[in-house]
Amino acid sequence: MLLISVIKRMILNTLIWAKRFYLIAKLSYQHPTCRFDSTCHINNCEFEKYVVIFENSRLYAAKIGAYSYIQMGGRIFNCEIGRFCSIAASVSIAPGMHPLECTSTHPSFYFATPSLPKIYVTHDKFPVFSPVRIGNDVWIGEKVVILDGVKVGDGAVIAAGAIVVKDVEPYSVVGGVPARHIKYRFDEHTIQFVQESKWWNYPDEWFEENKELMLDTEKFVEHIKSKNK
Repeated sequence: MLLISVIKRMILNTLIWAKRFYLIAKLSYQHPTCRFDSTCHINNCEFEKYVVIFENSRLYAAKIGAYSYIQMGGRIFNCEIGRFCSIAASVSIAPGMHPLECTSTHPSFYFATPSLPKIYVTHDKFPVFSPVRIGNDVWIGEKVVILDGVKVGDGAVIAAGAIVVKDVEPYSVVGGVPARHIKYRFDEHTIQFVQESKWWNYPDEWFEENKELMLDTEKFVEHIKSKNK
């Protein structure tokens, strides 16, 4: 009996891995400019060009903008991520919510999920998930947690280990538990100008010709101003 059980488990694991490889291969075929590690679990997601998802990441109901990447061990749920975002390892976004006002916080009493072997409801009694919106050019450090419903503005930076419980302003640097504002990346005028430029929507050809400007904010601003005269 033990041998039969082991064989069944081996067959099941093989089928699970085969299905995962098939889904990753299908994604790679649909998005030839993107890279998806074979150890990832990806379900009901949308990708723009040049996205990279590193090993052991799990994504569900996510939209990932062009050039953005998610390092190993990411847990990204119900989230829209803009373009040119840099997401470090072991980041968790929209991990789900539990009601504090109820007698129990256990999901078997309010969440009709098939993941649990025993539940006491036939439909959801509480909004377990709330979408997260991450802007463009956002850098999220290692082991950051962003709670459900949070909005992170364009150009923001979230320091490693932070727990983000409220919205983050554009080009704001935040850190800590809970995350608090530390400083802005640029002065107010520069922030407004760079954000209004929406450079993340420029074509690839523009970056090929002007890549040096992406390393010097002052020159970038001067260049865009001269073109708009």
